[in-house]
This record gives sequence, C-alpha cells and structure tokens, in this order.
Amino acid sequence: MEILKVVPLRKNLWALNEISKTIMYVVNGQNYALLLDTGFGLSPLKSVVNRLCGNRPVIVVNTHGHMDHNSGNNQFDSVYVGRYDEPESHSATDKSHIREMFFQALIKENYDLSSWNPGPCKNVRTLKDGDVIDLGDYKFDVLETPGHSIGSITLLEKNQRWLFTGDLVLTWEVWGQLKNSSTLRIYAESLERLAKLEKNVDVVFPAHGIPEKKVAGYTEYELPPEILSIYAKGVRKIVDGRDKGVEYLCMSEKMRRSYFTIGGIVFDPGRIG
Repeated sequence: MEILKVVPLRKNLWALNEISKTIMYVVNGQNYALLLDTGFGLSPLKSVVNRLCGNRPVIVVNTHGHMDHNSGNNQFDSVYVGRYDEPESHSATDKSHIREMFFQALIKENYDLSSWNPGPCKNVRTLKDGDVIDLGDYKFDVLETPGHSIGSITLLEKNQRWLFTGDLVLTWEVWGQLKNSSTLRIYAESLERLAKLEKNVDVVFPAHGIPEKKVAGYTEYELPPEILSIYAKGVRKIVDGRDKGVEYLCMSEKMRRSYFTIGGIVFDPGRIG
C-alpha cells in the first residue's frame, strides 16, 4: 500500500492522500507554504512540504481536532486550529484506537509501524472567524463552521475561488455527531452560511474522498460547489423533522443516517438542538 500519494491539483496546490483515508493539502505561496491537516503522521510531512515548496516557512492548520487530521502535529513547531478545538489538540494520540479504526489494511500487509510516533504539537495557536492566513500571493479567510466538531473551520481563498471544508461535506455520509460535535441545528447553520458562498466558489476540497465514487463533476479531491446547498437543505430537513433517517450503528452507538442526492449524514436524534 502506498502510504502517501502526492497529487498535483493546480499550480502551487497539491493533495496529500494518506493511505486512502485522509486528504491533506499543500499550497505553495510567495512567502509561506500552507499545510492543511497532518493526518495520521505516518509520513515525514515537513520534508514532503519542503520538497514541493522549497524551504519556505510552513504554516500548519488543522481543519478540526480529530485524530485522523492532527496526529502528525508533533512534526512541527507550531500548529493553528479553530479556537474551540484547541483543548482537544493537546490530547495524546490514541494509537490503539487509530490502528483499530483506520489501519486494518496496513496491518493485513504487515506494515512496520514500529517507528510511527504520532502526537500533539506543544505550541497550539488558535484561529477565529475573520482571521486571514496570508501566504503572500494567496490569502485564506478563516470561517468558523461548527458541526462535525465544535471548532471546525473552513478556509476560503477568494481570488482562486477555493473552499477547503475539512469533514463538513463529503461524497459519503459524514459522521456528523461525535462526542465533540455541535448540535445538528448549529451544523445546519454552518452549512447554510457556506451555501450562500456557492456562487463565489469554483471548487470544494474535502478532507476525505472515495475514489470509486463515480458521479459527474465529483472527484476524490474536488467537489462542485453545489454540494454546499445539497448538504444545507438535507440537514435542515432533519432539523425541521421532515427527515427522520434510518437506524445506524456508529462506533457502537445507536444513531440515525440520512442520504442526500450526494453524500449524507449520521446524526444523533437526541442532539438536534
């Protein structure tokens, strides 16, 4: 199995696909490079970014504080995260949980994990709504979009019309309500906020993709902006009681699942809000 696949998407933009589970992104700016998420920390990310971008200083941002997006944080001197996910960003990485949930294929292939050393970054800085990540020629507006986690953030590059949404919208069902997720009503409000940007966005970059998903206009790394309104309308139907979903077992907990025309969501009917 290929541990890290580097995929060119645009000039100065790459996707880093880690074991076909998590997608990180690298942007090569004039003054700084941006690494969005650090995945499981299976690869030497600093050297990968340096190879792509030269020796520019690297700004590392986590879209949210979940272990499949921040376990490589300890490879860097400082990391930015949405302010409400900051407490979770100091937690020790649960290696056994990651192995059980995500590394089945690696274990089946007898991949040597003895040198895998994930963990938090000692210097965690916070981002809030309205902050700007300035790379020199690329400028990313920070949007607080609580839902999948209470501190989830979305990055918008207005000139390029790029939107990086983390786990907020996917081509398969998002696990919308985990222990540190927002109520579904707040999730809907975040989606509705992004749906209003639909005409100002050309492409949505998700943090997970399914390569075998064959839908016109959708790829593993790039989604059309219509997915924002699809999710906003779908989650609003659940909040308003017009879609009850079907029973679904999520991490040994009884949840409900609803599908949209593309994607869907797993939610807790007791946490509608």
